[in-house]
Amino acid sequence: MDEWERTARVLLDNAREFLEGLRDKVRLGEVTLETLFGVQSTFILGLGDASLYAFSTGRDDVVEDSYGLFLDGLSVLRVSHLLINEPGLGLWLAPLKNLNPERGFSIDKRFSLIGEPKPTMVWANRVVKLRNALHGRPVRDPLYSLGYGIGKGDRRFPVLLKAVRRLYGLFPPLFDEAVKLLLLEVEAGIDVEPLPIINGTIDEVRELPEDIEPAIIGGKEVFYSLSSKKKLHSGLGSIELGKIDALYVKRGKGFMKLTREGF
Repeated sequence: MDEWERTARVLLDNAREFLEGLRDKVRLGEVTLETLFGVQSTFILGLGDASLYAFSTGRDDVVEDSYGLFLDGLSVLRVSHLLINEPGLGLWLAPLKNLNPERGFSIDKRFSLIGEPKPTMVWANRVVKLRNALHGRPVRDPLYSLGYGIGKGDRRFPVLLKAVRRLYGLFPPLFDEAVKLLLLEVEAGIDVEPLPIINGTIDEVRELPEDIEPAIIGGKEVFYSLSSKKKLHSGLGSIELGKIDALYVKRGKGFMKLTREGF
């Protein structure tokens, strides 16, 4: 069992132990503000991270167990009227009142009208939506809807990237989504691998075309070509913008080439 698998198991066990203690405190009327912060961190965040680590390593049993335990805890919280907010203290349990445990929250940044999601919404989505992915339901915009709040310096960032890559293996992304993931992997120092693309292709090539643009990502050089080029000028100089239609990433003795096709 590797480190990520152990982390998933420990987080799941901690959440299970916490829920057992929460039931006792509810029965004895001993729930405190500290208890509610434990609900938020040890239980909801803990299960969210357990699901993320487990999904990224293929431990689907832990993903399923995290989901089942989450539903048990959600029932206890709802019946006990513990889903409350204390914004000044950073306690955000009330959003879970509106959670559909079959679908999770819709917080896609392109379509959502809720503005900035509350952290508990994203953590709950890691439990619900990663489990749903195992049952054939795609996750829209996973880098945002599952990864909101995980920055590039976060120790979970490589775990998030691996989880998203697995999701894209199950549900192929669009070209732009694939490019974004690959560039993040390059920046994080992760060796890139091919993945299916809905509106694009991936090929292995030995040489670069002559009219190609270089860029430095995470200290590594990648290359791209643009369509719909447009130059923007300012007092500081000019920059050429456009839509990437081909990306070349160093791989082995050649390059992995992503090419946009169709729409």
